[in-house]
Amino acid sequence: MRRILFLLILLCLIGPRTAFPAKNAGKLAVKSALVTEYGSGRTLYSQDADRQIPPASLTKVMTMYVVFDLVASGKASFADRVKVSRNADRTGGSTMGLRAGEVVTLDELMRGMAVASGNDACIAVAEHFGGVPAFVGLMNRKARELGMTGTTFKNPNGLPAAGQFTTARDLTKLAVSYLRHYPQALRYHSTTEINHNGAVHGNTNRLLGSYDGADGIKTGYVDASGYNIIATAKRGDTRVIAVVLGGRTKQVRNREAVRILDASFSGAVQTMVAACDMPEPEQPAKSLSKRGSSKRHAKAMHIAKAERHAKVSARSGASARFDAHDATTKKSRKAGKAGKAPAAKTAQKKPSGKAKHVASR
Repeated sequence: MRRILFLLILLCLIGPRTAFPAKNAGKLAVKSALVTEYGSGRTLYSQDADRQIPPASLTKVMTMYVVFDLVASGKASFADRVKVSRNADRTGGSTMGLRAGEVVTLDELMRGMAVASGNDACIAVAEHFGGVPAFVGLMNRKARELGMTGTTFKNPNGLPAAGQFTTARDLTKLAVSYLRHYPQALRYHSTTEINHNGAVHGNTNRLLGSYDGADGIKTGYVDASGYNIIATAKRGDTRVIAVVLGGRTKQVRNREAVRILDASFSGAVQTMVAACDMPEPEQPAKSLSKRGSSKRHAKAMHIAKAERHAKVSARSGASARFDAHDATTKKSRKAGKAGKAPAAKTAQKKPSGKAKHVASR
């Protein structure tokens, strides 16, 4: 058994890195991040902040910003009544449950976007202000005004669309300007749940109520980006805004957002900031000699061949897990050695169906 564990550990060490960075003292386990002290505008932490990533439902922050601008200019009112179209009703992904033909206020749609991450609410809003193409034009115009040079919006809700990208740096510019001009927006983003058409929708931002001082802003997910969040929290006179993009799971995203917020409020972030505002370099392979590495690999393969009856395989990689199954298990099972097979039944399920594209969470 010890030899088997040695083999698994060895394979993990020589295997390739996974797509998501490992958690360590100087790097978040996400694709990209940028953390800013709101009052001073000082950057507290930066990790590949100019990497282009689909924004997913973080797009809705820009949609809401444009609505606030329209209301501030006198072209709209939050009391405006909006009739829901069939197109809005048919919108997929996360919704607030709008029904074609019903009439709702602009205020209700803002809550639906902020809390339920309603893709249907975004379409209803865009159609109310001249149609989706015209409204997306307003969004991109606002992005240029804010200096969001790495961002292009293709729709008002963040559902997958070719050419729709943003960066952590751009989203920080968006969030800072949004809260500076419309601090009252937090009344939407801090709401924990809404009820529409008899259905209760909880806020997709799980930091609300669980993290001290958290009061916004928005989460997002699509397959191409991973799990994203613009998080903000205020303690005393200090507000911190953290943009965290590309978590492998929503739990990882939330954990890393909490991690960097904690470091920011405590002042411990200085230990992470050595590479601030610098693109993340590709980590080179360990400087072991190729000959030594290949010998270790050959030895590991020899051990694996000699111990096929153990029914153990390992997935290589920096985050490899111990999975008790492989092709040799199947062969030994066919040969009648089923007496030792219980562990082999834990084989992972194959991904089923097409990947879901949901701009939410």
